[in-house]
Amino acid sequence: CSSGTGGMEAAVRNGVREKVLCFVNGAFSERFYKICVSNGKDATRIDLAWGQAVKPDQVREELSRGDFDAVTFVHNETSTGVMSPLEEIAEVVAQQDDVFLLVDAVTSAAAIPIRLGDMAPVDYLVTGSQKALALPPGLALLAVSERAHDRAATIENRGTYFDVLAMNKSWKSNQTPNTPPIALMQALKDRFAMILADEANWYRAHQEKAELTRDWARKQFQLFPEAGFESVSMTCIENNRGISVADLNQTLRDHEMLLANGYGHLKEKTFRIGHMGAVTLDDTKELLGLIDDFIN
Repeated sequence: CSSGTGGMEAAVRNGVREKVLCFVNGAFSERFYKICVSNGKDATRIDLAWGQAVKPDQVREELSRGDFDAVTFVHNETSTGVMSPLEEIAEVVAQQDDVFLLVDAVTSAAAIPIRLGDMAPVDYLVTGSQKALALPPGLALLAVSERAHDRAATIENRGTYFDVLAMNKSWKSNQTPNTPPIALMQALKDRFAMILADEANWYRAHQEKAELTRDWARKQFQLFPEAGFESVSMTCIENNRGISVADLNQTLRDHEMLLANGYGHLKEKTFRIGHMGAVTLDDTKELLGLIDDFIN
């Protein structure tokens, strides 16, 4: 029972021995770095421009500069709408000796297919119930590799609440180490069944909503993230028209809709449209039409 941030902390406390390489290209990757620091890890921060993707060659180059035992990055950085290439980065990290990969996939998992069994190892992949899974907040989900359990056993101060060994021990006994949010877990089970029953169409719908929003944004504004690395679950749009995003949201509220203003220093300079989970293509079309009415 946690948010995705709790899952990130679990990955750090259980997966990093000492030295971790953190790629920061937005607000949530910066959070990952700060979690490492606050948990006493020797964290090296690599800053990229907001909106730029993390590239495999960058990961390879930075890994060659130090003796790291883990790498963190955010697969889909929702502060900027950029999605970095997970499979290619995993390939690079896998070429290193005993370097673990810790991935925030909070807004990419269930928006695109991530087939961990068909790619190079990802040791911790973190997501949450409230994004593309379209459930209420309150569940952090972690995919943990087998070798990650072995490393966790060698790490002191894993904590109590986020100790993956305690979680695994309880799971083997069909139990939980702490009081479980039963209603959320049942909802998650039902959501998984729904997605798997029509998996191809679920992911196709996400792609269609993303393409519709991007095409509209290119005509009316311009996209903020690096070309070719745009998010599938949400779109970050550069406010080159200089509209008031706050006023736009006041108008959208009359239609029971909202969009997100720019994050942090990007407030009013960008705005963000989510099109993940239960949001339909018709919902997206209606929202874009309302924005057209506002700017015209």
